[in-house]
Amino acid sequence: MTERRPSGTAADIASYGDGDRQRLADLERRLRETEDALRLSNGKLRMALDIGKVGSWERDLRTGEVTGTATFKATLGLPLDASLNYEEFEKLIHPGDMDRMNQAIVFALKTKTDFNVEHRVIRPDGRIGRVLVRGGAIFEGEEPVRLMGIIQDVTAREQAKEDMNSAQRRQEFLLTLNDQLRSLEDPDAIMEATAKSLGRFLKVDCAGYGEVDEERGVILVEREWSKGAIGNEGRAYRLYDFLPTMMAELKLGRPIFVEDIRTDPRADNPEVQTAYSTINARAALAVPLLKNQKLTAVLYMHTSQPRAWFGDELSLVEDVAERTWTAVEKARAERDLRETDARFRLIAESLPALVWILNPKTELLYTNERWVTYSGLPREEALGHSWTRAIHPDDMARMSEELVPVVTLHTPYTTEARYRSHEGHYRWHLIQGAPIHFENGEFKGWVGTSVDIHDLKVTEEALRKSEEQLRIALQAARMGDWSWDIATDVFDLSDRAAEIFGLARGSIEREELARQIHPSDLPRMIESKMDAIQNQQQFSTELRVRRLNDNVQVWVAAQGQVTYDQDGTPSGMTGVVQDITDRKQAEERQQLLIRELHHRVKNTLATVQAIVGSTARTASSIDEFYQGFVGRIVSLARTHNLLTEDLWQKAALEDLIQTELGPYEDEARNRIIVEGPHVELPSEAAVPIGMAIHELTTNAAKHGALSTFGGQVEVRWRVEPGEERPILHFAWTEHGGPRVSTPTRQGFGSRLLRRVLATQLQAEVQMEFPEEGLHFTMTMTIPGDPPIFNPDRPEN
Repeated sequence: MTERRPSGTAADIASYGDGDRQRLADLERRLRETEDALRLSNGKLRMALDIGKVGSWERDLRTGEVTGTATFKATLGLPLDASLNYEEFEKLIHPGDMDRMNQAIVFALKTKTDFNVEHRVIRPDGRIGRVLVRGGAIFEGEEPVRLMGIIQDVTAREQAKEDMNSAQRRQEFLLTLNDQLRSLEDPDAIMEATAKSLGRFLKVDCAGYGEVDEERGVILVEREWSKGAIGNEGRAYRLYDFLPTMMAELKLGRPIFVEDIRTDPRADNPEVQTAYSTINARAALAVPLLKNQKLTAVLYMHTSQPRAWFGDELSLVEDVAERTWTAVEKARAERDLRETDARFRLIAESLPALVWILNPKTELLYTNERWVTYSGLPREEALGHSWTRAIHPDDMARMSEELVPVVTLHTPYTTEARYRSHEGHYRWHLIQGAPIHFENGEFKGWVGTSVDIHDLKVTEEALRKSEEQLRIALQAARMGDWSWDIATDVFDLSDRAAEIFGLARGSIEREELARQIHPSDLPRMIESKMDAIQNQQQFSTELRVRRLNDNVQVWVAAQGQVTYDQDGTPSGMTGVVQDITDRKQAEERQQLLIRELHHRVKNTLATVQAIVGSTARTASSIDEFYQGFVGRIVSLARTHNLLTEDLWQKAALEDLIQTELGPYEDEARNRIIVEGPHVELPSEAAVPIGMAIHELTTNAAKHGALSTFGGQVEVRWRVEPGEERPILHFAWTEHGGPRVSTPTRQGFGSRLLRRVLATQLQAEVQMEFPEEGLHFTMTMTIPGDPPIFNPDRPEN
């Protein structure tokens, strides 16, 4: 009988247990390695977010709960322990940006793509900031369940840009004004130039510079600038008429602000209201100039509409007032003392700045009051080598070396250095010096200026840091890395790289990836890669790829370099990839814009050709042809200027009228009457109507109401509902001019008014010639709004 034995021996069982324990140990080791890699990856992510000052957030689409990092809450002005739902979050978004934000999210959910929106936020303390938000959705099946993304505060960047642009515009204005004032010798001309330049720069209706007579309580204005009218000469204003306390406040050096005189509590006196009404002013600003604690002059301006005055505008007006006063006093001194020492003229021309003159030993011979005030030194101690003790030691060490050839060769010198003020603060200055010589060629020393550029330097540094932070954040958000293993022929992709190619996984075979590349770009990519391998160099290429998840074609830029084994054999490649679709689309739009410009130029040339022909047929002489042709071309250009301000879309009827009639308005503002509602005209209507208004204005100036004193032109229009489009009723009436009779022949202007308007706009035109003046009427259907200018549309 055969004995049955167990199916497995004790040795087999022991062996089986040892294998399980080994596999378990391997699994535990792999788990620890994975956890370590995950912690490392999370650490890198946190470091990247911290470096870029980027906050992350999530929004649960089912519960509406919004969560985020500390940076996210700080960006929105929320405390760290604040909880937030979506309704509360919406209240933080600026109402003007809400629709755009929602549209971006809806589009992203619909297309399963990321959204990227820059918008304003209103923080709980009322401050308005600007943020850059990027994010995407997480889906369960086809249902989006969560939004997540990043947020970055770009308020400082935008503010820095705005401040830089504003400072640059003001600096350019001041430099231009300085050049203009330096070229004038008449004090009255300087006052007028200042008022005109400042009034146009700040877009006010009236501006003037006047000198104060305290005993009489008046300001004497030799020249006053008014928009759209001839400047007023020799005016005197009683300061008490405009505010009872105005003189007292100006004498204390306080600027006067009036944002709306009708609601200003200081102007409850009817006489004050009448004073402002007399000069057609609703808002006003007056800046006093005190010299030796005495009110000497006032730079003022006003507008016919309410207006808020900002701090940078006040600073600019104060600066211009000082410059104007300096220029006026300089001109008067030069007029009375032509033989004044050259030193005074150099200083006067260079103000305001730290102005100095050095002798050949670099000793300070003369300086202006600004240096005395800035340094805090008594005037008798502010000369000699006092400037070397005020410069920062680090800058002085550098300048000592730089000045050796300057002193030896008597050359110009330019540098930047920090000056210590009497308060102990250092401020950056731009130092510029030029050598001066006697008429016989003997070297006399250097004359120069030190201009305070500290604020500009600080702003530039802040802007540089902001741009650097933005660059890092953009790189972290838009670039992915990849590697290719020659042995496996597989590309390993980071999350961002996989997202760019529309992959849910982080790896793809080379052949599968090649099938997604545009056939026209694939040979170039292969050639670039093979050149890199053969020549042991980096490669860079741009190509089109269809994403695997949605089959959308995108442009990507890929850069990489070859990796090698220890024996020098190529083992693969590694590099980065970036989505550049936006840039490529922008380049395409630029080409389309150029084609659109060509189209507009052709149309304009056709119009000019028609004007030439019509003008030539009606002109009786070369001079008449020239005058008529130039006037019509100028009118066409003015209309085009109005159109181009709106991307060639529309122009306001009132702007067309004011452009032509504005120069003929008188001081009392009763010669021209323009009355009607706001009407926007598309380009096809604005051009002929603008030229028609030009013809009417020209005729009135030559033969009609504007050709004599007392004549008046009334332009009125109204808009009534029509069956499909609104109906414009336009009337031009002249009276008070020469006696009118029906013309015996029809010129270009008459044909334009009767035929072109009727042909192009289907307008009903009537021209009557009663003795008191021309009466022109036009009734037409206002064309529909043109399509919004789209550079992506094909050229007609």
